[in-house]
Amino acid sequence: MRIFILAVLVGACGTDAVPTLTQTTCPDPNNPQFTYASFMHDFNCHYCDNCHDSSLTLNERNGAPLFHNLDSLFGTMTVWQHTDEQAGFGPKAHNTFMPGGGTSQRCPSTLGGKLDEDCPEPTDQERENLSVFLACEVARPQDYNGSNEAPSHDTDHCVSYTGPH
Repeated sequence: MRIFILAVLVGACGTDAVPTLTQTTCPDPNNPQFTYASFMHDFNCHYCDNCHDSSLTLNERNGAPLFHNLDSLFGTMTVWQHTDEQAGFGPKAHNTFMPGGGTSQRCPSTLGGKLDEDCPEPTDQERENLSVFLACEVARPQDYNGSNEAPSHDTDHCVSYTGPH
């Protein structure tokens, strides 16, 4: 009986309720369509870093776990599976928990700020691009010479970000 109740509860939550890797594959690891500079930096600035920035204290992260820092390529790739499970779209999952799933769909409009706005949501295409970027970074050869560095910055790496938020 307990198994049946658990199955009903899990089924009622839908596939987005269970973190699932998208199992996206990279079309060409030698020539990735997305790099940190061309895609991931702005994605993180727009949707993630106000809670997932390495400069934030635990009290400023609005529930984001320590060491889940998305303000650099290294930080992003350290937790790539978690990011894919929480926000990526691919053949095996459409994950929409983040941004906002752990904060009642409220996000800070400033770095480490209060939950003062409805969370900006990535489009389905941006979520697919996220999963492709992560898959390509995992699969890319170590001698890849493409641009994977974020734009230069002083203290706030998103200062050069000019997109919406």
